[in-house]
Amino acid sequence: MSFKLNTAEILGTCSNHVLEIEQGIFVHAEMANSFNNLQQEAKLAGLDICIASGFRNFERQLHIWNAKFNGLRPILDRQQRSIDTSSLSEWEIVQAILTYSALPGTSRHHWGTDIDIYDKNAVPSDYQLQLVPSEYHQGPFNALSNWIIKNSHKFGFYLPYQSNNAGVAPEPWHISYQPLSSMYQDRLKQDPQCLIDCLSQSNIAGKQSILENLEYILTHYVFNISSPNGITL
Repeated sequence: MSFKLNTAEILGTCSNHVLEIEQGIFVHAEMANSFNNLQQEAKLAGLDICIASGFRNFERQLHIWNAKFNGLRPILDRQQRSIDTSSLSEWEIVQAILTYSALPGTSRHHWGTDIDIYDKNAVPSDYQLQLVPSEYHQGPFNALSNWIIKNSHKFGFYLPYQSNNAGVAPEPWHISYQPLSSMYQDRLKQDPQCLIDCLSQSNIAGKQSILENLEYILTHYVFNISSPNGITL
């Protein structure tokens, strides 16, 4: 790899490391060719893999987080049911959000290495993408999901949220470019203080509970991911 990691890339507070590969869609510059190769291979199987979400900066993730915490966007449980947060404590709301939304500063989308995908060939042009497990298990993107599980490792990709563990709920639409994402993850593990400083200076909702429980959040939601089986570096 011909680049040097920096704190701003890890936290999503800069965009120097990404490039636009579709209109409004940005990914890590060192990942673009591998994704293009994955796309071309998938076309041979009748799949048109498109990116629903690529690079997402800190401010965008913060907007999503605060909207959920303040009741402006729904918080879903693992059965995709909206959660009533009126009787929950601040820490309970934080944990509920973390089931599907990353804490700003820890999102893998900050790195440009992780993307949410769907199959354009499987749905009509006016289809409203939901990014819920049912779309990928029995729904229109079942073929895509099966293909990704079997083939993505050939191009360096894997599914970090494939297992149904105690942290983030399974996300069959989320793939990660392991040669790069593992480097970003390791750097965040080595320097959690940069995250603490960033969050302390932000206007994130639930800040006190987040900072008091940050070690738990990192262990159970950020680093608690599936292993990249089948990928050889």
